[in-house]
Amino acid sequence: KAVVSTQSTGDQCCPICMADWLSAVNPDAEGFMNKPLELTCAVKEGADISGGVVTWYAGNDDITKKVKLYTVSDDGLTLTIKSMNTMREGDYKCRVEVGDKSSEASFEVSLPLRHEDLIEPVKDSVAFIEGGKLVLEVKKLGGVIKEIYWECNGKRISAKDEGIKIANGKSLNRLTILSATLDDVGSCVCTANGVGTFDTAEIKITGEENDVT
Repeated sequence: KAVVSTQSTGDQCCPICMADWLSAVNPDAEGFMNKPLELTCAVKEGADISGGVVTWYAGNDDITKKVKLYTVSDDGLTLTIKSMNTMREGDYKCRVEVGDKSSEASFEVSLPLRHEDLIEPVKDSVAFIEGGKLVLEVKKLGGVIKEIYWECNGKRISAKDEGIKIANGKSLNRLTILSATLDDVGSCVCTANGVGTFDTAEIKITGEENDVT
């Protein structure tokens, strides 16, 4: 924890009081793999944190003294993540406490996503007859996939939706619409997120009216 010296304001005290003393200079901080990343808190003009104690958190974990992974500047207002990786992504905050008052500034730390070939459509286009099943499949290409999901005509699809089945196997992901309607004509996009990577696969959909009466 570092002690910060600034000038005093005359705000009245309260039992548990959040003050508006700090702001995040780079709240949406994007780092690069194996490179350092700095997070900086700024003291707002006229703010008084004289004698205050600054603490840095990753989530709810106090990381101020975890010197193997982070360093803190002498004034306490800059945290340096020594080497960015996927374990260092997430929510960070700096917090200053002065007496019975405190102030925080928050950061969202991430790595830029890069494209990797993770999936490919089994068929680029699929046709259905109104009222019949619509089956869409993507093949997994062997990379690490942490999350995979479907969006059809701009709407995200859930396995909990009525009339929907999603099967996620080792080598294949399958979306089944049990009773397709002409509203399903358009396209569906499957998105796969890996470790700092992503890929998408789009499947075009056409449909025919069911003329059977």
